[in-house]
Amino acid sequence: MRRMAGECHLEELPQEILLAIYSDLEESGTRNDLQNLAYTCNRLYSIGQQFLLADISLTWELLDALYLQLNYSLRNVSSYIRSLSIIVPSSWGEWHRLEVLQCILDSCVNLSKLSIVLAGSSKWIHYLRPIRTVRELTLISNQASADPALFDTVDLHAFQAVEILHLNYFRLQCEYPIEERATPLLLKVKDLEVVNCEWNYPFSLSLFKNLRNLSVQYSIKCEAFTFSERLKNLAVNPPTTIETFVLHLNLFSQVRQKTWYPILQNCIYLRFLSLKGFRYPAAEFFASIPPKLEEIELHMTPRNYIALAQSGGIDTGMWGLIGSNGLGTGGYGVQEDRNFRNGSEHGRMLNKYGDTKVRVVMHSWPEGDNPI
Repeated sequence: MRRMAGECHLEELPQEILLAIYSDLEESGTRNDLQNLAYTCNRLYSIGQQFLLADISLTWELLDALYLQLNYSLRNVSSYIRSLSIIVPSSWGEWHRLEVLQCILDSCVNLSKLSIVLAGSSKWIHYLRPIRTVRELTLISNQASADPALFDTVDLHAFQAVEILHLNYFRLQCEYPIEERATPLLLKVKDLEVVNCEWNYPFSLSLFKNLRNLSVQYSIKCEAFTFSERLKNLAVNPPTTIETFVLHLNLFSQVRQKTWYPILQNCIYLRFLSLKGFRYPAAEFFASIPPKLEEIELHMTPRNYIALAQSGGIDTGMWGLIGSNGLGTGGYGVQEDRNFRNGSEHGRMLNKYGDTKVRVVMHSWPEGDNPI
């Protein structure tokens, strides 16, 4: 078939342009889009391998196949892997395929993200040898019992470069005196997210000495811990180095809302605060906010939100702009911000240049939960 003037086949494009196309698909498309393009021809498949293998999700049973592929493939594809996820928990895999996992981690020189769904505690991770490339680590416990699985900071001694740490459904602990092997992790982590995690004295999230971003979240699954003094102590004495603080208690019923609030005057670097599961605060809360705080985001149940609006709180200044001397002076303009999306039905933002913005968001409650 004769080619029309100006016609150009995709596979004949320069490699630089094809790499740019793959990069755009990786950012804005889906994995199916990448596969459809890569499977067009041998040349596009060869170029696209580095994108297809960048993010791998598998089970413990498939680790052996990945190990063989990485070590006996005609091409060195291990350098393509940037993210690895083990998505199905297995006690057998954790204790019988540990060496295979170690070999894979050692060979993936560009691996920066690792995510593992654990069958129980983090103890088996203690036996890994040093891993110097992973900078973001996610551990999710799938323990079947009602109590969270144990997590000890020293178990992560092998992860010497982790700066972003996500922990889900663990009982956090750190043996005292703190082992020297645990110190690098406690100094390195800058972003910490804990979901449905508990702890006992003397453990404290302040053991992470250089935190910049802290997110603490709870669901009904671990509601009991939200009534403990340990969580309240975290709110009263949060790490002083944080710049953002998210404290979300997904307890939507009125009777579950907390009446206490974080005490933040020692957090001199704090720029953003987001709270959920609390009743609207008293004026004293706003009077004690740190001077660098740029925005406060308050998630409220419909009943609290409506009560606040009916009381005139949104227009009086208590929920308006917080100036350098604490409370504002009223007379603020109110800008409607209607965002109809999941979990957020309606919000208001009041702002003024140079002052703390207070954003109030009304959330719907889960089906079957009593909003009273």
